Amino acid sequence: GSAVYQLNIFIGTILASLLPKGSVSYLYYADRVVELPLGVFAIAVGTATLPSLSKLAAEGAIDDLKKTLSFSMRLIFFIAIPATVALIILRVPIISVLFQRGAFGSHQAILTAQALLYYALGLWAFSVIRVIDAAFFALQDRKSPLKAAFVALLINIVMSVALMYPLKHGGLALATSIASVVNVLMLAVILWGRIGQFWDGEFYRSLVKVLIASLMMGAAIFLVEFFLPWNIDASLGAKAIYLTTAIGTGLIVFFGASIVIHNEELAFFLEHLKRKIGRR
Repeated sequence: GSAVYQLNIFIGTILASLLPKGSVSYLYYADRVVELPLGVFAIAVGTATLPSLSKLAAEGAIDDLKKTLSFSMRLIFFIAIPATVALIILRVPIISVLFQRGAFGSHQAILTAQALLYYALGLWAFSVIRVIDAAFFALQDRKSPLKAAFVALLINIVMSVALMYPLKHGGLALATSIASVVNVLMLAVILWGRIGQFWDGEFYRSLVKVLIASLMMGAAIFLVEFFLPWNIDASLGAKAIYLTTAIGTGLIVFFGASIVIHNEELAFFLEHLKRKIGRR
């Protein structure tokens, strides 16, 4: 059940071998970029949440379990939403700076960026599934994630076949994102039926705040493009300066906006960072 994302990527790789030359590589490189926020943060939150959820489930403290689950998902969205916005806007610069050299030219960078766009649309689902799976494991329900994963796998196959020819490798990436969204929604509905509503008012308020801060960040990145136009054929140094400036500006605006609108997740991360520094 937890491996459905990797299974869908594997299926996409097989089908990509039927498409024009280079399609497998485009998907592989785009997936590497998406795996960065997924592996560094989403999996870490899911892993750290499991013991707490398991303890609360064993004690029968369902209300506290729902609060913990809601807060964990708020942390996930605090990272996943701005990461999605940044990956979509900066998809070409990111791929170009990371991989464009040698036989990997500007044309290959643009095609890889297409796959990154469609993968980025499902980043929130790839991330949230880790926490929802942890909740099912804590409740000792191993069947529901497996059933949902099986349905998602079938949807991925059907959507991949339907989209792979009109959208080429991008269609395979989009199919993976669609399947992951379906997987999350199925598990959310099942979990809702078992423990009741777990997305409380604080979750929705946090989501709105993160969306506002992310949109402001996106606007700031577009503003960088106005003053420092992107050129895919420029030197690596010039492109690195553009990407660093865009990312730096976006982060400053996002965190600045989060402070102004009093986003609790930012306060949590800052407090956690202070404790880490204090221990050292």
